[in-house]
This record gives sequence, C-alpha cells and structure tokens, in this order.
Amino acid sequence: MKLENAKFLGKTSEKFHSEFYTISLVNYKSPVSEEWHYHENIHLSLILQGGNLESRKKEDVQVSTGKIMVYNEGELHRNRFTQFPSKNLNIELKNEFFMNNDFSFDNFDLSNYQNISTFLSLMHVYHEMRLNDLYSSDSIRFSLNPLFAPNQESLFKPNMIKQLREIIEDRWNEFISLNELATILNVHPVTISKYFRKYYKGTLGDYMRKIKIQKALYYLFHTKKSITEIAFICGFSDHSHMVKVFKAYIGFKPKEIRFL
Repeated sequence: MKLENAKFLGKTSEKFHSEFYTISLVNYKSPVSEEWHYHENIHLSLILQGGNLESRKKEDVQVSTGKIMVYNEGELHRNRFTQFPSKNLNIELKNEFFMNNDFSFDNFDLSNYQNISTFLSLMHVYHEMRLNDLYSSDSIRFSLNPLFAPNQESLFKPNMIKQLREIIEDRWNEFISLNELATILNVHPVTISKYFRKYYKGTLGDYMRKIKIQKALYYLFHTKKSITEIAFICGFSDHSHMVKVFKAYIGFKPKEIRFL
C-alpha cells in the first residue's frame, strides 16, 4: 500500500507546509491498518507518545516514546500492537529538499551523540510548528538543514577527546569542572576547549547539558517520578535549573513534555 505525500495511517491534527517538506502531527487513538505499506517521500518520525512494534524486511523494532524512526522513500514496513494513545511528529522531505541544498539522506546520523542533537533539533521543529508565526519557517529550516548537510570534519579524533567523552558519559550526573578534566587528562584546559569544539560542534557545557536532558527525558517518558526527583537523579542543581535548561534547549518545560 502506497501512502501519498503527507498521508499517514493515523489522524493528522496539525500540519505545517513548506515548498520542500511537510510536518504533520499524527495521532493514533484507535486501531489502524496493519498492512505492509510505504511512503512516497523520505520522512522522519519522532515518537512523542506511545509506540508500536514495527516490522521491516529484516527485523522487528520496538518503537517507544522518544525514539526517532527514519524511512527511505518506498521502504516497506508495517506497524502492529500500537499503544493508544500514540502521537508522532512526522517530517516528510521531498527530493527537492536534497537536490536544491546539495544534501544527502546518507548524511543523517543517529549515533549516540548525534541522536541527542537530532532529538533536540526535532523538538525545536515541533515547538516552531506550534508557534507557527512569521519566523517559524526559517527556524525550522535552521533545525533541519544540519541533519543532512555534508560532514566536512575528519573522522579521526585524538585519544584525549575519546577519553574525555568516556569520562563525561560515565559521570553524566555530576558536575565536572574544566580544571578537573584537565588534571585527569594531564592537558591544559584551553586544549580541551579547543579540540572539543572542533570535533563535537559545540562547547563542553552544551554536551554535558544534552546528556542530562537525554537521561531526564527517559524518566519523564517512562516513569511517574516528580520533576524534582528527576532533577536530583540527573544532576541538575535543582528543579528550577532543570526547567531553565529544558526551556533553552527544547522550548518546553519538563512537565509540558509529559503532555505533548
């Protein structure tokens, strides 16, 4: 079964059109077709609520809240055991999006670090879709373009940068100062700042905050813990600090994430 541009099995409640893409907020509140189907264009789905068991040619994937799914044009799949209610943010990209910008679908990266950045980018898209004012189109473009732009940086990373990342990810719920990291790695703090920005396209502080956000999102999506409890578990200074970081990086307060 072929689904034309911006057509999905669930019910679309909101839509944002552009010349090169369409963004749809799709809800699933009752059973839909479980047939094999494919979409006319490449699209991404951010699961905002619920999930399902998705089958592709070679595997079954358990899809849950917070997961990002990627579909090439014409890629067969089917969805079973859908949780109700479920809600997806679907971004369908026309061929012109890639051709006119010299982008490639192959540049899309969902490795661990990039998955955090991609999630935040898609949440910004959702936030702008809801605002839907004169600035939204450019803001959405600003969030989408880097996901498919060529990566000009070398795959080589100094061992110091790899060790640094391991330390941060092992101690993600702590505050680790730049001086402490420099002492552990036996390098100057300036060296860390210089190379981290080069290889991870952002500051050390950005990276640490993004990891805390990713961990906090798990608790928001999958537990009933209070915001204060989650803030403590994830190493935020307090409830208000967590709210401030979420607003800055996602555009939503933590409690709003639970009711998207």
